Amino acid sequence: MKKFFISALLCAAVFAGAAEKNLLPAKWFIYGKNNALQQTVIGADGIINCSVKDPKGIGTGVIGSMNFATPLTGSITFGAESRAEDVKGKTPHNYCVYLDLTYADGQKLYGQTAVFSGGTHDWEKKSTTIKLAKPLKSVNFYILFRKVSGKASFRNIFFYNK
Repeated sequence: MKKFFISALLCAAVFAGAAEKNLLPAKWFIYGKNNALQQTVIGADGIINCSVKDPKGIGTGVIGSMNFATPLTGSITFGAESRAEDVKGKTPHNYCVYLDLTYADGQKLYGQTAVFSGGTHDWEKKSTTIKLAKPLKSVNFYILFRKVSGKASFRNIFFYNK
């Protein structure tokens, strides 16, 4: 069984189990603009912290992309852990790990999510498994906190291929 582990705990370093390759990008890019109403900070500990005061804004989070020299087959499982403080709004597709997939033939599959609960909670782990219909060429990977208000932190982001 082939597994690929990914973690945002050490964004600049490779996190992998015994001889396994990290597929997540070493560098995250901030989604949205940091301003008085929304902010994303990637801590030295690798934890991604997001806050939004106005749920009508663009929102915030991080973005990364992965291209596979050899397309992936089988299934993928992805997700993360998140904790929340007074998160309000429409959480599905907005407070989540969000993937856009591109198959080797160019066809796209948008909006695959692992959704977190709103409100206030300690670390919660969410994951989603997708059986790949075709070989997978690339993935755009997002940690989203948009169209909601409150604060959220994210850690232990993962992506497995079986």
